[in-house]
Amino acid sequence: MKTAVLIPARFASERFKGKVLVDIKQKPMVEWVYEAAAASCADFVAVLTDDKRVYDAVKMFGGEVFLVDGDFNSGSDRVAYFVKDKDFDIVVNLQADEPLIDGKTIDLLIDCLKKSSADIATLVGLCSTDEVDDRDVVKVVVDKNGFALYFSRLPIPYNRKPFESYLKHIGIYAYKRDVLIKLSSMEVDEIEKAEGLEQLRALRNGFKIKTCFTDKFLIGVDTKKDLERLLEYLDGKEG
Repeated sequence: MKTAVLIPARFASERFKGKVLVDIKQKPMVEWVYEAAAASCADFVAVLTDDKRVYDAVKMFGGEVFLVDGDFNSGSDRVAYFVKDKDFDIVVNLQADEPLIDGKTIDLLIDCLKKSSADIATLVGLCSTDEVDDRDVVKVVVDKNGFALYFSRLPIPYNRKPFESYLKHIGIYAYKRDVLIKLSSMEVDEIEKAEGLEQLRALRNGFKIKTCFTDKFLIGVDTKKDLERLLEYLDGKEG
């Protein structure tokens, strides 16, 4: 099965403009993500952007990059537009703000989709205590077979009795190509708008999402505060 890892990289991020080009140990963040993708088993790796600054930066470090213009609701929709005339079987949507991801974790996700009956696979991990009530950290409840039941920015399940095993969603997806294209053509409904979570479109339309557990330490950089945490972590590793 032919697999592509595609990295949508917008410069004009709402919460942290230009974050994909922010310098992390003398490399732009998008380069960290690209190198991880290139170390995976994928047959094709590329950055998809709508900004010439990102395009030039990726070219500078020797990466594959494409300008994909358009008014897209999400990174997944940009990826779907790009692959609609390509012959990939599996498409991984890897966010450009996950600099700690590595090739083995990406391979774990790809393998998870290949071995299941799911339409989509995604990563989950355990929430730390301070992440449970953080609305920037998406929580997920799964069934006994690891299929997602619901995603929310609120702590789910509700902690009426002592509950500690909250799962957080790590926003990296592996799609069957045709599923991704179908999803991108579907309307955004009120539940997706309310939570601001595109994966709810898949659940609401009957697609199955298999979750793959990882204990890999990851820091998604959504804000400048996240960047500070990341740099502290990397400095600690060097020390």
